[in-house]
Amino acid sequence: MRSFFPVNAEEKEFCRHISDLVRMGGRTYYARFSTFLTEREQLLAETTAAGAKAEYCFWGGHSTASRKMFASPATDEDDFPIKALTFLFREKDQLSHRDFLGTFMSMGIKRDQIGDIAVTQGVAAAFFTETAADLILSELDKVGGVGVSIQQGLAITWPEQQFEQCDIIVSSFRTDAVIAALCGLSREKSASLIKQGNVVINGIPCSSVSENIDVGDVFSVKGFGKFILSQAGGITKKGKNHIIVNKYK
Repeated sequence: MRSFFPVNAEEKEFCRHISDLVRMGGRTYYARFSTFLTEREQLLAETTAAGAKAEYCFWGGHSTASRKMFASPATDEDDFPIKALTFLFREKDQLSHRDFLGTFMSMGIKRDQIGDIAVTQGVAAAFFTETAADLILSELDKVGGVGVSIQQGLAITWPEQQFEQCDIIVSSFRTDAVIAALCGLSREKSASLIKQGNVVINGIPCSSVSENIDVGDVFSVKGFGKFILSQAGGITKKGKNHIIVNKYK
């Protein structure tokens, strides 16, 4: 796994914010919390806190959360200012993740106030900051034009993330080689995707065809999906690399 450091002014400002939380938490030994962080922001927060040799932890409301809050010093999961809400609607109404997220943001709720969202037939659930949850409870009665009722708490079993396993052979771990083999493209077309900014690795647009993709890296290819390089296997008789990539469903 590569090291994670800020690559632009926005990320540097984010790391300064995390440093402030660490400093305030260390001074009072009372946990300070961020809002919900993307996977990339979590890596930056972890690097920042570890560099300061601070205690810290993450929690997103459930054990496999993608979006999580950061806390320093480390604290119990119950201490995090997170509220779960469950939304019930008619099973014949087809609502999606996009419908719920769009409705929440149309209410003026920022994305970092919203954690993971899961939608199944007739029921959905999501995690929020306490302020956002209170607003939704008081004002929301429809999502995508469909009437919903809301219950406080998590009233469903959170669905596990599903993957499709892809076993591929690559000449190297270069981004253009991995993308070409994974997506069934020529190296030239793979390189073109990268140069056009259509490949993102660990939250950062990849601009170099020769950058390696390492085990544990999460990457997305526009038009092809989101993936994680989960395992590097052995070397073939022809000197190529056998790797296992999991595609998010």
